[in-house]
Amino acid sequence: MKYLALYRKYRPSRFEEISGQEGVVGVLKNAIKAGRISHAYLFCGPRGTGKTTTAKLLAKMVNCTNPIDGEPCGKCESCLSIFNNTNDDIIEIDAASNNGVDEIRELRDKVNLVPSNAKYKVYIIDEVHMLTMQAFNALLKTLEEPPSHVIFILATTEPHKIPLTISSRCQKFRFSKISDDKIVDRLKDICYCENISIDDDALYEIARLSDGGMRDAINILDQLVAYSNGNITIDDVYKVNGSVSYNDLYNLLNNIIINNKIEIINFVDYLNNSGKDIVKFIEELLIFLKDVIIFKNTGIDSNISIKNEYIKLICDKYDDILLYELIESLNTIQNNVKLSNNSSIIFLTSILRYSDLKFKKDNLSICDINNNKNDVANLNEKLKNKGVIEDNNISREIIDIKKELDDDEINVRVNNALAIASKEVLDKFKDKWAMIDDYIDDEKYSIVSGLLKDSNLVVGSNDYIILSNKFQSIVDRMNCNLSTIENLLEKILGNHVYVAIISDEKWNIVKNKYINDIKSGKKYTLIKNENNNQVDGSIVKEKNNSIDQLIDLVGNNIIEYK
Repeated sequence: MKYLALYRKYRPSRFEEISGQEGVVGVLKNAIKAGRISHAYLFCGPRGTGKTTTAKLLAKMVNCTNPIDGEPCGKCESCLSIFNNTNDDIIEIDAASNNGVDEIRELRDKVNLVPSNAKYKVYIIDEVHMLTMQAFNALLKTLEEPPSHVIFILATTEPHKIPLTISSRCQKFRFSKISDDKIVDRLKDICYCENISIDDDALYEIARLSDGGMRDAINILDQLVAYSNGNITIDDVYKVNGSVSYNDLYNLLNNIIINNKIEIINFVDYLNNSGKDIVKFIEELLIFLKDVIIFKNTGIDSNISIKNEYIKLICDKYDDILLYELIESLNTIQNNVKLSNNSSIIFLTSILRYSDLKFKKDNLSICDINNNKNDVANLNEKLKNKGVIEDNNISREIIDIKKELDDDEINVRVNNALAIASKEVLDKFKDKWAMIDDYIDDEKYSIVSGLLKDSNLVVGSNDYIILSNKFQSIVDRMNCNLSTIENLLEKILGNHVYVAIISDEKWNIVKNKYINDIKSGKKYTLIKNENNNQVDGSIVKEKNNSIDQLIDLVGNNIIEYK
């Protein structure tokens, strides 16, 4: 027996089997049961959403001799003839190949003939937007004054191309894209009937790739059955469909953030050598980044478990600002690629340029730092000679260019911040924190101001503060821009403070240790100042050795004491 494609084999035979179009189906069933059958319908919507299937079911229903609750019985002579495509009164016309005025005139001449073995003669014109204007004009007269035994069902994916004179004479039904969940449910039913073993991740990836089209989803499944041996996995989906894996997307995004030019070049070569469509790839990358933003802001993840793992990894590397900037850049790149005959070259050079610019902007090289130090030193010397500044009053904004702190230096700052912490100072700083918004548009401070907005001020003192952030990648990035951050905070807070930036996870560890230490009577004292000189911690012993101080810093709701 000749093989029957799955989408044909499992084409719905009842209205209730149509997925994702409950509104359309409900109106049609109720209208038929009430005897309110129109002479012309216009079904419009994306491909593979059930327009032609619904049209055939409508034709079957209006001619069924024994309908049951708005559904065709499927057993009468009329239903069986329509199912077997042997009913001469159901005429399907492909407007893409029969779009001339002569074909429509022939249709118009035959319209007046009464049905041979059915109640209604039904004309289903698919892709009706392909008709010429002359053909539309020829059809118009028939739509204006149709015989009582004729029903027209027009189907199109591009309703805007249909003249208003035609669409206004039809009852219009809009078919929407089918949700991934409904597509997966239908695919599971087919897999069960066909005894197909498939992973849930593969099912949801098929649904995503089908872009709301049930027919496309079933066709992909059909291809996978032919390709795989036994269980269908998400890797099989990638290979058959020509799409890239989430691991590929992650690797590219990771190489962009660290400016690994060699790996970026190798990846684009891989896209070319494997015949991947660059425009389609950029679209997949944009969809992935959209899901990353949704997860970062709402905590809502996707239905694909492996995708969620990579989303979480990207969240740790990209803050919101970087994500928005990358999406805007990719949108521009996509438009440029579409207009170019050398899509891979345009994509490669654009990505390399973006990666290089972001890396240089956010991470000063050692060479840059040393050069800046020399320039600043020369400037300071000139200013001192002119009497503009004194040796002990040199602006920290000018001279404080330093490399990222190591772990020991961060721990010292954390200790010192806790040793002289003040609830009053913390509250005063928090009151001024909103002033960060004033520097969002400042070219010098735009990046760090965004990073600060996403961070929490957890400990404050006149000399030291502790900031925490959910993501370690952002902590690392902030530490690379520590000098700029301290310069900005000096402007906002009114005095210079040394900043310790740690992750939320580390802050919880530090806070719990601090609580236990104070409750046990341990004294926190200054270890050394920023010039690495040892200091006498006794000057702060009295200030930091009380339960009251502890309550001020971390709150009394989590402390038990006698």
